[in-house]
Amino acid sequence: MAADVRPPKEDTLKRQILAGLGAVLSAAVLVLIPAPARADQIRCQVPFSFQVRGKTLPPGTYTFSDESQVMLVRGYTDGAVALTNRLESQTDMDAKAVFEKDGDDYILKETWMGGGTGRELLLPRTNGERRPSIESRVEQVVVPAL
Repeated sequence: MAADVRPPKEDTLKRQILAGLGAVLSAAVLVLIPAPARADQIRCQVPFSFQVRGKTLPPGTYTFSDESQVMLVRGYTDGAVALTNRLESQTDMDAKAVFEKDGDDYILKETWMGGGTGRELLLPRTNGERRPSIESRVEQVVVPAL
């Protein structure tokens, strides 16, 4: 009878444990390395209902994502999509959402991702349906990013 050349079970078990620990440690290192925040996404706590392209969204925490020429607005339960134009500023570096307030209506006008880059939402064609009344005063409301 030939002698069994296989390593003892203890050696095999040690190798499996060490391989498993190596995989776990590699994954832990990747998790601990901080990933940079996406420059094309911000989160804001919006304390009022607001409109995006005619859709009314309730107050809440929203993520505003710049996806090429489209602004994605996502909340916990609802969202909207709007076409945008690129904005740049040499002086305004804050991340924020900018709303136009007309009476009790808030309309998302711009989002700034920080670093002087932002997006202006294109206004929908209204054929003159939505015009501020003489008595109402349109004002700008800024909500800073979290």
